[in-house]
Amino acid sequence: MRIAFVDDLCHKKTGSTEFLVDVLNKTNIVKRFWGNGFKKFDKKELGQINNWKPDLILFFQRIPNFLILNKFNCKNLVFVPMHDQEIHYGFMERKLLDLSLFITKTFFKLRVLCFCNADSVYYNNFDLLLVKYYPKPVKSRPILKDKVLFFWERIDSLPFSKLMEMFDLKQFEKVYFMQRNDAGCECLHHSFYKLPKNVIVVDNWLSKRNYEKIMNECNIAVAPRLCEGIGHGFLDYMARGVCIIAYDLPTHNEYIINGFNGILFKNFSYIDLKDWRRFGRNAFDTISMGNERWLIDIDNILEWVKK
Repeated sequence: MRIAFVDDLCHKKTGSTEFLVDVLNKTNIVKRFWGNGFKKFDKKELGQINNWKPDLILFFQRIPNFLILNKFNCKNLVFVPMHDQEIHYGFMERKLLDLSLFITKTFFKLRVLCFCNADSVYYNNFDLLLVKYYPKPVKSRPILKDKVLFFWERIDSLPFSKLMEMFDLKQFEKVYFMQRNDAGCECLHHSFYKLPKNVIVVDNWLSKRNYEKIMNECNIAVAPRLCEGIGHGFLDYMARGVCIIAYDLPTHNEYIINGFNGILFKNFSYIDLKDWRRFGRNAFDTISMGNERWLIDIDNILEWVKK
């Protein structure tokens, strides 16, 4: 089967959709098409997809309205919603999306592949496959005696100043403070903070190898956003046995059980880290068991796509 994978340009840099492309490539031929939101398609973009003659078009995170979808020759569609997008829809945006999808379902074969329990309620009237992604656990990493914290400042609603309210930073041997904001977010430059000497500022975009090197040096991490679509940013830490601290919203709270395999918070008050080692061990076990289930879900996805 030839699958046109229509993705947002932001994922080209983060690589956060590569896992799904790799899954689909096991039994299909997948070609990526990049855009910026896909609310509009010009003739060139439409032509590129139509000329490739896919058997299925998959839209990741965002899907165009029915009037645009109707211009595609292929009528076999899969939509992959992401919670970090779904949660930002206003009342009218939600209603318009639901109406467009209802019309699309009437004239097209439209199915939904969902990675978040909270989002599945919006798509119960569709041919829905609900799965849960778990990365491969990382067993070979150094055992650290002292607390080393990692925080990636990505959004202005979770800035480094909030982290300073939640922790006494001097309790850590090291604090890695990565300051690379998401598009449209503006946070105070690190030079405005009075930082303790144990804070190491990372203000450049890291290669995958260097990012993983820092991950392997940490045993406590704060999830960088208030909610996630899937959550590679915190799942990769859990896979390393890191104690993860995250805001109490999906998908964080669909993997993390507060006080068992991590810490969930709803306000920016002081957090006690006395059980961080136990939380880290349980996080690793959670990912290890979940990854076995994900391997089954991979087969389920490949069978479902062929239907």
